[in-house]
Amino acid sequence: MKIPQSLRYLSVLALVEGASLVALVGIAMPLKYYAGLPEAVRVVGMAHGALFLLATATLAWVLSRGHLPAAKGAGVFAASLIPFAGVWSHRMLVRNIKERS
Repeated sequence: MKIPQSLRYLSVLALVEGASLVALVGIAMPLKYYAGLPEAVRVVGMAHGALFLLATATLAWVLSRGHLPAAKGAGVFAASLIPFAGVWSHRMLVRNIKERS
């Protein structure tokens, strides 16, 4: 069975989006509040927002095509809201891809 490219794309996107959340919470917000650099949150926040929307749209696409069970899709979405949970999403998606091959 051929593995859907969108599923592979989602697994990489989970890592990138997760890293942007960590950068926002762990780097940009402390720079804003402790170093007086609100530009950091503006730039990193905008990048994270765009990545979050892209990841959510990709997840919706994957779910609408039936490439991922709804329960796992809910887990991927919930993980996108928690710093460092993108690693969990990525690993779960990679396991799902390996099970299909």
